[in-house]
Amino acid sequence: MSKDTLPKIAIIGAGWLGKPLAQQLLSQDYPLTVSCSHIDKAASLTIAGVPAVSATLSEEPQGDWQGLLANKDIAICLLPASRGNHANSPLAVQIKQLLLMLKQYNVGKFIFVSSTSIYQKTNNALAETAPLNPSSTVYAAEQLIQQQQDVEYTIIRFAGLISEDRNPTRSLSKKSTSGHIFDAGKSPVNLIHQNDAIGVIQQVIKQQCWGQIFNACSDLHDSREAFYQQGAIQLGITIPTFTAENSKPDCIIANDKLKQQLNYQFKHNSATDLVI
Repeated sequence: MSKDTLPKIAIIGAGWLGKPLAQQLLSQDYPLTVSCSHIDKAASLTIAGVPAVSATLSEEPQGDWQGLLANKDIAICLLPASRGNHANSPLAVQIKQLLLMLKQYNVGKFIFVSSTSIYQKTNNALAETAPLNPSSTVYAAEQLIQQQQDVEYTIIRFAGLISEDRNPTRSLSKKSTSGHIFDAGKSPVNLIHQNDAIGVIQQVIKQQCWGQIFNACSDLHDSREAFYQQGAIQLGITIPTFTAENSKPDCIIANDKLKQQLNYQFKHNSATDLVI
């Protein structure tokens, strides 16, 4: 695409993933606006070179949604699955509101960042067609998106998101200092680095790949014991202890569709290199 034909993008959520995604897209000349919960944060982002507005979803939309969505071609939703944009409303309620506004402002394309927590956990590889867990926090939101016909969408189900400054090893290490022993040491981990999460979203935009659902997870699946113990050694903190007893299914998130359809090559192939 030439600079003049690049789609205009709205990013809903300027947190751990949204801000670096915006910075990466801006470096490639994509025109965009991001939303955040607070006016002060929007102002500081704008000063830092990331155009931002304050806009939230709760009982009803609040803030500058016109500034966010007007004249945009693509909306990317990065609301946290647990509660969504620091609001009290369930994620599905907020997605229902968002879909109505996308229609109102004629935003034709939508990327929804979902979670592999949507799957029923079994001792099998979980592809995009695997059985879903209706009690998952993202299940109802995904259903709303798939049932509507006003906006073309792609759903990306991310595995556990991690980066150098977001490492779950620290939490396990802290518990280990008081003698806690973890089970399921031989179970596989399913993780994806922030850099690859951004890369996958970029490729969906670049390739204009709509009407799809993708799993996004690193290629190799080290054991919980190997991942967390190597991470603790690397960080110089207390090394967690594991037993072979397994309270967790040995499920693996399959990423074959993502690699084949988008021809995506992971920057971080194994979970154990994600924290180094």
